[in-house]
Amino acid sequence: MVRRFISGLLLLAVGIVSPALANGTMDEMTAAISRGDFKDITSVLVMKNGDIVYERYFGNGKPDYLNNTRSATKSITSMAVGAAIEQGAFTGVDDPVMPLFHVYDPIKNLNDDKKDIRLKDLLTMSSALDCNDNDQTTPGYEDKMHEKQDWTRFALDLPTMPGWSRDGMGLGPFRYCTVGTFLTGQAIEMAVGQSLDDFVDAALFTPLGISKYEWYRSPIGEEQAGGGLELTSRDLMKFGQLALEDGVWHGRRLLPEGWIAASTKPHRKVSETQSYGYQWWIGEFFSATTGLVHKSYYMAGNGGSKVAVFEDMGLVVVITAERYNTPGMHQQSNDLLQRYILPAYEVGAVH
Repeated sequence: MVRRFISGLLLLAVGIVSPALANGTMDEMTAAISRGDFKDITSVLVMKNGDIVYERYFGNGKPDYLNNTRSATKSITSMAVGAAIEQGAFTGVDDPVMPLFHVYDPIKNLNDDKKDIRLKDLLTMSSALDCNDNDQTTPGYEDKMHEKQDWTRFALDLPTMPGWSRDGMGLGPFRYCTVGTFLTGQAIEMAVGQSLDDFVDAALFTPLGISKYEWYRSPIGEEQAGGGLELTSRDLMKFGQLALEDGVWHGRRLLPEGWIAASTKPHRKVSETQSYGYQWWIGEFFSATTGLVHKSYYMAGNGGSKVAVFEDMGLVVVITAERYNTPGMHQQSNDLLQRYILPAYEVGAVH
């Protein structure tokens, strides 16, 4: 598999599709995107069993184009936590977070709920911090942090959610909180004793062969672990394949054994169709042709970008899109998956 994967990366030119796998369904998708039926799509890549079997670029997209991943970055931050655990910087997801930031003493609003925040709370979007990106009135609303110079100080000083409590699973209620993911990145820095950029580069990017990337940063240079990391489409695909291989890359273990299974387990129910793991979304997609339902875990970002992993088919799909802050941006990516990609790569249909 490793040999086939490497050859696919080296030999597949822009716009080339494996002849054995190209079919009317994928041709129809290419045509639909090209004529503008799907807006602001920049790339679609499909990898099956370690081989790139479809690769097309549209609009601004090209192989060396740095896609703004927006919140898809969060899943990479989850992998960075796993890498830090693998290297011994954390003992596990139950490690408390606030003691790592002793150099920021005093931390405001430091009540018992805040003192008890653990990595798992931040990873599952269920911490006590009063933060909800779907509610602009909350103190931790993402844009309020962006207005500040020191984002770490902002995150640490947030008050806790009134009435917050843990349920029978030991977690609080789900509230989408980018500030919490940013704080996770800073917790990694404190634990490993180096910048998030340097740690992720050594622990993940260099082993994966990723050399071209750009972090979104605060005015004082803090890496935004919660969004905005820029990567090429092929490099995004590597993270999907790393997840599919349980954290092993070309025979080298980068993440703890079982980390991906724990990360992609539904820890919080978000809606009737979506759950949340450790910074990964979990859901189901159906084939419009066969009606078969395929479980997936996936990275997702504002604009419609998605990296979806389908373990039942050995499939990794990358869709990058720039339809930012637009209703339906995620649905059109789902439509590409369900109307074209899954029917073309149904279980048993491709060998």
